[in-house]
Amino acid sequence: MATSFKSCSLRFLLVLGFLCPVAVGDLPAQSKELKRATLDLKKSIGREDPEGFLEAFTEVLATGERRAIKIAVDAYVEFARDLGAGVATSGEYYFLHSKAANAFKDAKGKYVTKEIEKIRKNKRGDWRGRLLILDAACFKSDLDLEAACLEALDDKAPQIVRRSIHYLKKSKKVPVVEKMVERYVAIEEKRPSGDAAEWQRAQLTFQSALQQMLHVDLPAAIDWKNYVAARKNRPDFFEPRKNTSARTALTLFGAAVTGKNICFILDVSGSMLSTDPAPPGSRQVNQRRTVVGDEGKKGPPKPPEERRRITRAKKELVRVVNALPSDVRFNLVTYSSDVDPWQESMVKSSKGNKTDAGKYVEELRAEGVTVTDLALEEAFSDLSLDTIYLVTDGAPTHVGSSGRGDPEDSAQIVRAIHKRMKELNFLRDVRIFTLGFKGAKEEFLKKLSDEHGGRYVGIE
Repeated sequence: MATSFKSCSLRFLLVLGFLCPVAVGDLPAQSKELKRATLDLKKSIGREDPEGFLEAFTEVLATGERRAIKIAVDAYVEFARDLGAGVATSGEYYFLHSKAANAFKDAKGKYVTKEIEKIRKNKRGDWRGRLLILDAACFKSDLDLEAACLEALDDKAPQIVRRSIHYLKKSKKVPVVEKMVERYVAIEEKRPSGDAAEWQRAQLTFQSALQQMLHVDLPAAIDWKNYVAARKNRPDFFEPRKNTSARTALTLFGAAVTGKNICFILDVSGSMLSTDPAPPGSRQVNQRRTVVGDEGKKGPPKPPEERRRITRAKKELVRVVNALPSDVRFNLVTYSSDVDPWQESMVKSSKGNKTDAGKYVEELRAEGVTVTDLALEEAFSDLSLDTIYLVTDGAPTHVGSSGRGDPEDSAQIVRAIHKRMKELNFLRDVRIFTLGFKGAKEEFLKKLSDEHGGRYVGIE
C-alpha cells in the first residue's frame, strides 16, 4: 500500500468521528475493551498485513458493543480502499473480504443486527461497507439474505447490484425473477449515474443470471420482461425446455455471444488435431477407407477433414470475429504449452482488426499440452475484460504432466484454477463461457462457467 500510516490513521479517525462528534451521533461511550481493540485496529490499517488487520477487526466485533459494528466496517472500508482491487492484489483483497464477512457470524450483542441493518441501508456510505454487510448475511442466521439482496438491486453502486444478483440467481421464486427483470429494464432504459463500464457489467450480469435461472437466451431487458410476463404462471417456468436455442444474432458453437469487451481463448494443444465423426443426420458424409492388404474391403467410415477439431474451431472463431458489432472490443488468446495473446489488450471491432485477427487464426497449429490456467490469467490481465469464451477439448495440464487419461496433476491444477478465478474475478464479475469438444473435462468447465456467470456448451 502506497498510503502512509499517518495519512491512513488520520482518515480513519475522521471516519470514526473521533475528530467529528456528529459522525458517531448518539452512540454510547466506548468501554476500555473497545477502546483498546479500536486502537489496535487503527494501527493495523497502516500496515500491508491483511491477516493482522483481520485479527484486530475480529477483536473489535467480539466486544459486542453497539459502536463496534460501525468502527469495524469503517476500518474495513479504509483498508480495502487502500489495498485496491487490481490483479496484483486480487488474492489479498479476496482473502480480506471473505474473512471479514465470515467474522460477523460470531458477532454478538443486543444492537448487532440493528447496526448492521443501519449500515446496509445507508446509501450515502462507501459501497465497500454495504458489500461487506451484504456478504456477512451469508454467515449470520438472523439476517435475511434474500430480502437484503432484493433491496440491494436498487443500490446506486453497480458493485452492490451485481453482488445481489450473484445470490438471487439461485432462487426459484417468480417474484424474485420479476424484481430482477424490473431493475434490469430500468438500468437499460436509463443507465444510472456513475461508472458506465461498471453499469454495463451489471447489465451483462442480469442477462447471464436470468439465462441460468430460466434456461433461455434473450438479447435485451425488454425481451426478458415480455418473456416472464407470458410464462410466469406456468408450472414449468424454471424447468429447462427442449429445443431452446440462443435467440441472439451471434453464437459461437451455439453459445450466445454477448458482451462489450470479449476475450476468445482457444486451446491449440496437440489433442485438437483429433477428428470427430459427423453428427447423426448431418449433411456431412463420412468417407469410407480401404483396409490395408485387401482393397476389396472397406473399413469404418473416416470423418472428413473439416471435422478436425482445430479446423472447426478456427473456422467458427473467424466467423464470429467477422460478425462482431462495431461497438464491441475483443482480443484472442491461444494456448498449448505456452500462451500467445494476439494483442496486448482489447481492440476495436474494425474491419482491419478483424482481417488481422483472421490471419492470426488461420496460421495457428495444434501441438503441445494444455496450460488453461495461464491462458485465463493472461485474459484477466486486461482490466477492461467483461466476457470470456473458452474453447477446449481436454483437461488442464502443464509441461511434464504424466499419467493415463487425465494426468496425475490435472486435479491439482483444476483446484488451483477455481481458487485463482475467485480471487481474480472478485468485484470484476467477468462472465466465463466454456465450450468443450468431446473428451473435455466437463465437470471442470461446467463449474467454471456456473461460478462465473456463464454457461457450458458441449460441442457436437
